[in-house]
Amino acid sequence: KPLVVEPVDAASGALIPLYDQDTSVLYLCGKGDGIIRLYEFEDKDPYLHKLNDGFRSTTPGKGYCAMPKRGLDIMACETMRILKLTNKEGIHPLSFVVPRKSDAFQDDIFPPAPAPIPAHSFAEWKSGSSKLPTTMALDPQSMSSKAGAPASPKKTAFKTVPM
Repeated sequence: KPLVVEPVDAASGALIPLYDQDTSVLYLCGKGDGIIRLYEFEDKDPYLHKLNDGFRSTTPGKGYCAMPKRGLDIMACETMRILKLTNKEGIHPLSFVVPRKSDAFQDDIFPPAPAPIPAHSFAEWKSGSSKLPTTMALDPQSMSSKAGAPASPKKTAFKTVPM
């Protein structure tokens, strides 16, 4: 039995769900659709809460994927960047930002994220090992204090969609 039934629209394209575990936000992207719908998930009734109008575009999407957290502009409170593939216009990066007044690191929306380091070796995995991913702090101060930490990424301008 479904927890909740939410009417989306009358389009016949397949839905591509992208879920942000850190913020509990579900991004519903429709193949052949230009709209991305946002819902906040909660583990109690009514389970789903629709968040604003999401992202609207007249350009239909062919495919979507989410950028890893370590590739986001953390200090601008960018919680999700979706790469939207289109038929004729290439790939569009769509940035979703939580508005905050403070310039400080926001640890409530950026808990430790999966790191680019494997949790176990191939031999361990092949023998049936099941470990949680290795995580890393996203706070730029903690990243810069570690030896060999990645340099800060080059600033790129993207269209920002407020949440």
